[in-house]
Amino acid sequence: MDVCIFLRDRTGIHVSLEEGHQAEADDLFDIVLQDQGLPNECEDVFALWLVSPLLELRLKKKHKPFFMVQQWDELCSKYTDAKAEEIHDDEPVLMFQRNVFFPKEQEINITYEQVLCNLYHEAKFNVLEGRYIIHPEEYHMLAGIQALIKLGKYNQRDHIIETYRANVHQFYPEHMYKKKSSGFFSKKKSQDTREPVEERWLNAHRQISQEFEMEDVSRVLGQLYQRYLQICWPYPFYGAAFFDSFINKPLGKLAFLKRNHNIETWTAINTDGVCVIDREKDEVLLAVPYSELCWEYGEPQFDVDDDAFPCLYLQFLTNETTSDGVERRVTKILQVYSRQAKMMVALIESCVQRKKLKRQGIPAIDDVDGMTGENEFHSRCTNKLDKLCLTTFTTSGIF
Repeated sequence: MDVCIFLRDRTGIHVSLEEGHQAEADDLFDIVLQDQGLPNECEDVFALWLVSPLLELRLKKKHKPFFMVQQWDELCSKYTDAKAEEIHDDEPVLMFQRNVFFPKEQEINITYEQVLCNLYHEAKFNVLEGRYIIHPEEYHMLAGIQALIKLGKYNQRDHIIETYRANVHQFYPEHMYKKKSSGFFSKKKSQDTREPVEERWLNAHRQISQEFEMEDVSRVLGQLYQRYLQICWPYPFYGAAFFDSFINKPLGKLAFLKRNHNIETWTAINTDGVCVIDREKDEVLLAVPYSELCWEYGEPQFDVDDDAFPCLYLQFLTNETTSDGVERRVTKILQVYSRQAKMMVALIESCVQRKKLKRQGIPAIDDVDGMTGENEFHSRCTNKLDKLCLTTFTTSGIF
């Protein structure tokens, strides 16, 4: 059987295996390590995934990808809200990518260039796909680094503004270069005085080229990969698994005018916590570390509504100012709806359990009330609680 294992740099490893349908993920993983010349320590850094536009599944070592693919339609029916024809046309690929259980604090110490290369290409994929929502200025820094790696050092003759304008989609997520249509009640379109993306990108490329002016780019690729990753690492969603989900919009005075009362979201889960990202507005709505979080799986409430979704309840700590100006510590509950809610809960519990094992002798993280927060987790993102439909309790449990 011919098997192709893809990497995030859009290359693939083709192998022919006897009884390939019986091959386990662990066997195929070893093939990638040998082909790429990666050290055995990468067993913790990377994993094999089955990835398609509808669903992404991390494979355990003993999983047999062939049989997983045979069940793909059934898995998509169970874990996605896709239509029958979409499921029929969906085709997964075998992808070698970052292991969601690999701690970021260990990744920071990696110096092996080929390992950094794989991590760089995966981070770049997540940036361009709009999964990693970062500060606008940092998008230009990332595009400059990517340009130095892909296009070489800036020179005025070859790198003209038209070149940047034509290739901006390969270096930026869509929301950075495409203007979204305004609503019916929006104010008259004002003149946009911001510098065009392609000009900011050119300047970023020129600046980092000057920084490495005396270096052979091919000899400092490891540094450039690391520089790119260093911009991504501080964000709370880095290295996360992303789940398709939606949440309810808060009811406002004009709620009756809204056709859609849901917000399409990504729920990003990694070893440190959970993030909820608005996919339409490209903004992080909520980032909560496990030390401030409780969670619960909610079965769909089947009634007259055949489209009832299971949900993930997220309860988290925050400070709130009352109407009379008194600040108090409260907990809030958000409902995140998804066909993949059970998978989310399983991943959260696995991540927390691994943290417990690393902290022998420290009380388990299983109660949200009164726990101290990991401030660094959401230091780069501000929670937008006013955009969430939340239930509020005091720490003593009073509604």
